[in-house]
Amino acid sequence: MTATHAPLVAIGDLHGHLDLFERLLERIDREVPAARIVTLGDYVDNGPQIPALLDRLIALQAERPGRFFPILGNHDLALLRALGWPGDVPDRAWYSRWSGRYWNPGLGTPEAYGAHDLASFAAAFHAHHRRFLSDLPWFFDNGEVFCVHAGLDLGPIAPQRAALERKTLPIEPSFMPDALRDKARATRHDPDWERVVVSSHTHLPGQAIFSAPRRVCVSATSDHGGGLLAVLFPERRCWWTNGDEATEIACAPEPSG
Repeated sequence: MTATHAPLVAIGDLHGHLDLFERLLERIDREVPAARIVTLGDYVDNGPQIPALLDRLIALQAERPGRFFPILGNHDLALLRALGWPGDVPDRAWYSRWSGRYWNPGLGTPEAYGAHDLASFAAAFHAHHRRFLSDLPWFFDNGEVFCVHAGLDLGPIAPQRAALERKTLPIEPSFMPDALRDKARATRHDPDWERVVVSSHTHLPGQAIFSAPRRVCVSATSDHGGGLLAVLFPERRCWWTNGDEATEIACAPEPSG
């Protein structure tokens, strides 16, 4: 992989952990101040600082145009579907699915906004937070690194990219796009991909990242109490924090081949 672009840092699932994000951001800004940053989705659910985190991400978009690229995760899309996206009529079936399958006990997003059911959440969820999530792209692609929340299927990237660009939903209304939710894609990789595909989404027990010549998966550990990880490209240096200052940890180097 050639370094024709500025360094790129991919950060794993945030899940309302603004404090962890700030510790990583401090380390990145100190060591790689020109880096572009991609956050790999899942900003809501299971963490203590969801509204504050969304405010911070919105501010970073304004402060770092062309340098900060948040993408959408499956938890974020589940929230939007509960609110009726791509329309605006709240969806009780999706709210039930979201609350039953996505939240750690007692850590649902509505409670962070003082809401306890769909109607009160639809009224309480901040309009600028909804607009931010709705407007997020479903991938980031700079021609060398392709970031998506869960991963890609084997085969050419181009048609998968096109579906993500269109924000294509499955025909079955209760399903989630595989590129945003399929944990089996965490270690799936294709040697013929012309980019390195980068994702998070999946907790990899005992492993900071999965690394292959055309694939990196950053273990999603923030909502498991395991801290937050970031990987720098093209070097594949890895940083981790559990609330203290971010430290560099052993991370698989870029494989040969």
